[in-house]
Amino acid sequence: MKQKVFALVLICLSFFQPLSAQAQQTDFEGWFQFIGNVRLDDHEKWIWTFEEQPRLGDDWKKLQTNIIRNMVSYNFSKQFSAGVGYYWGPTFFNSKYQSSYRDENRTFVQLLYRHDRWGMQWLHRFRQEQRFIENTDGAVSNRSRYMLRGSYPIAEDKSWGLTGYNEIFVNENGVPNGPKGGYDQDRIFFGPYWKLGRTRYEVGYLEQQVQRFGSQPRWAQVLVFAMAVDF
Repeated sequence: MKQKVFALVLICLSFFQPLSAQAQQTDFEGWFQFIGNVRLDDHEKWIWTFEEQPRLGDDWKKLQTNIIRNMVSYNFSKQFSAGVGYYWGPTFFNSKYQSSYRDENRTFVQLLYRHDRWGMQWLHRFRQEQRFIENTDGAVSNRSRYMLRGSYPIAEDKSWGLTGYNEIFVNENGVPNGPKGGYDQDRIFFGPYWKLGRTRYEVGYLEQQVQRFGSQPRWAQVLVFAMAVDF
């Protein structure tokens, strides 16, 4: 067990020191995630997922953004699913936390693959996003995201354990007054999880290094509180 937990921590923190060294601006934030998965048929093939994610920044003093995301996905098997969705996420402040409203809409496609190995549950998630950002001359920013998540159940009934992930974001093109092409950001998360019935809770620490709209690299230390419910 110790070896598996150590491996999970290693995966999550593998980029921790490099990201910290590169960052020139820092912030302490709080992210709250509320996720609902609704079965649309008796065989649980079609799933509607809705999310709300308010995020507090500037050392928890200001609401930085409030993300709304909807997605419809199809489960080809217990391991593989694909989905399409829509995102709305206004930003209320710039990187210096000066009041500056900026609207953003996205469409995206998602692929998910799950499997078990080494006594752990693994999830691979790929998202391809089309970002429509205010004040970018109507240009579309295309971004790819890949996340590797590992969960290690400690309880015999798998009701609680440890989880962690690393997710990297890459912009495929640059847009005026918006994201530049190339590396965009990286997120690393680690913490415990609990399952109560059809609800999963996660609380943990996330480190984010982001290249925001061509400004200096920015580093955020984040406490994450997440709740996902299967209806």
